[in-house]
Amino acid sequence: MFETIGRRFRAWRLFSVTYRRLVLLDDRLLADIGAERAAIAEFIAGKLEGQQKD
Repeated sequence: MFETIGRRFRAWRLFSVTYRRLVLLDDRLLADIGAERAAIAEFIAGKLEGQQKD
């Protein structure tokens, strides 16, 4: 049970930190990495999902 809570907390923390860092980038830098400002949350979720499958 605690392992699941810890895993969820780490995933939430990684998402939060990544989101804050991407929001600070300008639109040109976001475009360079293939993200759009309006879809930052979906972009992160997709990257994290792909990372977990590896």
